[in-house]
Order: sequence, then structure tokens, then C-alpha cells
Amino acid sequence: MSDQEVQRKNALCDFLIQQGIVGQQDEVAVDFATTLTALAIELGRKDALACALGWHVALGQKDLPDEQAITLDLSWANAVGGERFATSWAWEQPTLAREIFLLRRAVSHEGFAQVLITLQCKCLNNLGNRLSVAGRLIEALECWRRTLELEPRFGMALCNRARAFATYAGAFQDNGVKALFLWMAHREATTALASNSIFTDPTDQRNRERTRELKEWIESVLDIQAIAALDDPLAWPDASATEEERLYRRWCLANRLYLNPANDLGSYTLASTDSMQLAAHVVRVDARDRFDSFFDQMKQEYVSARWLLYEGLTVKAPHFSDKDVFLQATEPPAALSLAVEKVKVAYRTSYSLFDKVGFFMNAYMGLGIPERQVSFRSLWRKGEKGPIRGEFDLTGNWGFCALYWLAKDFFEKENDDVAEPDARGLSDIRNHIEHKYLRVTLDDSPIAPPEDLASMVSRGQFEGKAMHLLKLARSALVYLSVGVEFEERRRQPGLGALPVEELALRPLLPDAGKI
Repeated sequence: MSDQEVQRKNALCDFLIQQGIVGQQDEVAVDFATTLTALAIELGRKDALACALGWHVALGQKDLPDEQAITLDLSWANAVGGERFATSWAWEQPTLAREIFLLRRAVSHEGFAQVLITLQCKCLNNLGNRLSVAGRLIEALECWRRTLELEPRFGMALCNRARAFATYAGAFQDNGVKALFLWMAHREATTALASNSIFTDPTDQRNRERTRELKEWIESVLDIQAIAALDDPLAWPDASATEEERLYRRWCLANRLYLNPANDLGSYTLASTDSMQLAAHVVRVDARDRFDSFFDQMKQEYVSARWLLYEGLTVKAPHFSDKDVFLQATEPPAALSLAVEKVKVAYRTSYSLFDKVGFFMNAYMGLGIPERQVSFRSLWRKGEKGPIRGEFDLTGNWGFCALYWLAKDFFEKENDDVAEPDARGLSDIRNHIEHKYLRVTLDDSPIAPPEDLASMVSRGQFEGKAMHLLKLARSALVYLSVGVEFEERRRQPGLGALPVEELALRPLLPDAGKI
């Protein structure tokens, strides 16, 4: 940027600050706030950034039209993160939870699907970027996938997916899996660098160059042509024994619900197994199954919850167990059936997995937290306001970092710094299922009668929340496996101090149906 351009942009900053937003029409005020934010970040002007933040807070109190509200949240996230941009990466990013919160609020806005495609793409792409900074590659890839569904040529989403796949590849010891992820990274990078890709910001050129460097590096370590010559590197025989099983497998693949990192590449039959296991790890010779057995139990609970959710969502005919059950016709009409109860069980089981992950981490990392004080949310610090435990922050482990940030999606007590706008709602539903009364209704927007005992949610909303929670549970188990892989690599120099022995490989159990 030339001196003349810097001078011009500084003058525009000063002009916007002088004009202010008081008395301006909402559309103009939002435009002022977004423009000032972009200029303040580009010029490194803290005074302008502070002014822009104040404007966003003031405008956030208004009932703005859909496009203005979504544009404001997109810009607000940038304003909040302005001082974090270009800083060194660390587990604790002071503003990141708020940035993710604002972008999630933008993409979950009821009018989101009706605004300009470019605005939708920017919101989803930026949310993916923030989640990626937090180590949460699975959720980031989902954001970029949604972006490319809207606009397949959106260059930044393609660049970001290429880098994410390359990062993901580093989590695997298996060279075949690593090569598959790098091949996919190369494919995304090639598409991003095509002449018809769409980039919306002049600064995107830096990301194009980084993507070009990544593409060239992959070509130097991988025989791209040999992989491309295969019939279909992602194809796999369909192992379904029945039509019912085939439909279920397709549903799992389409929703990226297999405990198999390859499912994050897309809905490919290659990923249609729950093949993920803990990495090889060192334990005492008298407790060889300590962690493997626990992980297997969590896997089984997850896949069982997945099946129950599938049945609850897809089986439309009333079950015979619902026959001749005499129920009152209450208002608003309740959705009462075995299918709904299966969704409730899936929801409850999914939610319970997070504290089990915390219990696992407490033992695996040797944190010594008393058993009754362990929770997924509080695991990471000594005391409520203490720093992140040194056992985590010193590892450079994006799998465990992702778990730390995933914990911020859950509400545990007042004043929690959450990154999920619906965190309290998810917690309240779990609490009412477990201890109180959750009333699932047929109405889309149920209104509780005076002094009603229930917390009410429509069936459609409840099913959506259950799917969201199941996906988070899947992410938690994948991140746990990835984290153990990185932690075991870190521990290698100190293995000599532990009593270990060579153990023969054990066969996997047969399918439960064959026992």
C-alpha cells in the first residue's frame, strides 16, 4: 500500500469517526461501522477500532432487518478480533469465543438463507476460519462445505479446505490415510487456483500464494498422478446386507456421522465404517486395557445413540408399542411416540459422552482432579479463573486444543464464556429430559400455558438439536483420538522410565450380531 493510499484511508477513518452514527439511518450506520472496522484493522489504528466496537454494540441493541443484522454480526466479529489478528497462535485466544459466537449468530439467523449468496459465503467462510484457529477442523470443514454448496467456486473456502486437509493428514501415522488426505488437499488447492475461482477481497491474494506453495509441496512428496490413475481412490464396496442397512449407511455418510476421519472428506463409501481407534499408547503392564476399553465403550454408546436418532427421525409408522396407549388431547398438541423417545435417548446419551471424555482426559493426562469434580467444561484449568493447565498448553496438540474449545459450546453455570448462542438451550433440554419435564410438541412455535410444568420445544427443533449434539459427540471422540496420537508422540523420549513390555496385537471383536 502506497503512502498516498495510507494517507487517503486514514483520512476516511477520521471522517467516519467525526461523522459518527448518531442520527444516521440504520443502513448507513451499519455501513459506517463495517467500513471503519475494515480500515482500522488494515491500518492498525486502535482508536478507530475502539470507536467501531462501540458502534457495533450500540447497533446491536436495535431490531435491524435481516441483511443488516447479519452484516453487522459479520463485521462485529472482525472488530472484536481486530487486536488478535496476526498474533502468535496460542490455546487461549482472548476474543475468539466471542468471535465464534457472533458468526454463529449470523449463520443461524432466521433470515440467513434469504440474504445475498456472497454474504452467506463470507459468514460461513469466516466462521470456518475461527473454528480452525481453535483447532476444530471438523466443524470448520463443515462450514466450508456449506459455503461451497452455495458457491462451488468460492476461492477462500477452497483454499481453507486444502490447508485443513493437509493439517488433518499430520494426525495420522498410517501413510495410506495420510496420502489420501494430502491428495484431497491437492485437489482442493488445484480448484482454488483455477482461473474461474471467486475471491472477494484484495487481501485474498496472500492466501492464494500460500495455497500454491502447499500444492507444490504436496506434489514434491506425493505421486499425485499415480493416485489419480486409480479407478476411484475413495470408492469402497457397499457392505450393506439389506436395503434398510444401505439406507442407514447412506444417512450416516451424508451427515458425516461415522467415527472415521475419512468421512470428513465427504460422503464416500470408503468412510462407511467406525474404524477409528485410540493411537498406540503406553500403559502399565498390569493395566493394558485401561484406556482402550473405556474408548470402546464410548464408541459403542455413540453408535447406539446414532442408530436411535436415525430411527427416531426416519421411522414414520407408529410402533405397535404405542398402540392402545390412551393419552389426553392437550394443548399445544404433544408429540408422544416411541420415535420421539428414541430421539430423547439419543440426545441424553450424546450429552453424557462429553463428561466421559473429561473423565478419560483426567486419567490419561494424570491431572489428579477429584472424581466428583471432573467435568468436560472445567477440566482444563486449575480453579475457575486460573490459566490453562500446563499439561495441555505446552503440547502443541490441536486435537486436545479442539476439545478445549469444544467445551466452550456447553453451558455449566452463569457467566460461562460460551461460543455457542444456544449453549444454555442445549443444557436446559438435557436437564429437563433427565430431571424435569420436556414437552415435545407438534406446533412449530409452542407457547406454554400459564404455570405449565414443561419446557417446550417443537419436534422439528428438537430433532435438529439432537442431530447437532450427536455431531458434536462425534467430533469429541475424533479429537480425543487425534489428541492421544499427538500426546504419545510428545511422550516418546520419556518411555524408558515406564515399565513396558511388547504386547501381541489383539484381534478386533466380531460384530455384536455374530456373537
